[in-house]
Amino acid sequence: MFSRFPPGMATRRNALKRIAAGLTFLSLAACGGVPSRKELAASLNLKIKVSDGVNPDELGRPAPIMVRIYELKSAYTFDNADFFSLQNDSKKVLGEDAIAIDEFVLRPGDVRDIRRRVNSATTAIGVLAGYRDLGKSVWRGTYRLPPPPEEAWLRVLTARTKIKLNADIGQRAVLVTELD
Repeated sequence: MFSRFPPGMATRRNALKRIAAGLTFLSLAACGGVPSRKELAASLNLKIKVSDGVNPDELGRPAPIMVRIYELKSAYTFDNADFFSLQNDSKKVLGEDAIAIDEFVLRPGDVRDIRRRVNSATTAIGVLAGYRDLGKSVWRGTYRLPPPPEEAWLRVLTARTKIKLNADIGQRAVLVTELD
């Protein structure tokens, strides 16, 4: 039989066509099934631990403390605002940056677990503690969430479904850390 192609060439061409068709199908399927950023929003597990000696008075006795948790679009304004502005009018000071604000009054030794879905626009979690002696205290802590990749297919592969944080409200300082 006569053929236009050398022996084995037709077989290779058919294999290449099949591979190209398969790759086209996979790329089209991937584009249609990729969840949005909102669908990939993570859940937040935040454990607030209050020190036994928190917020001491002039005699060294521990006292209850006001703690606020902020879900933020940007941490810049939160990190640069003074305590009293945040305490008295957080929503006005933070404006659009404040997505959610929770407030608790916790006693020395208290542990509080917060579990909720994080808004897809959230880039940081802020913690504020109302210490009695602000001048000698670190009253604010911020944790910046890692930014999601811009590419949709990579967002699916690297999506963080759970953010686990620990907020230690120490005797005179707030520390926010990520748990493994």
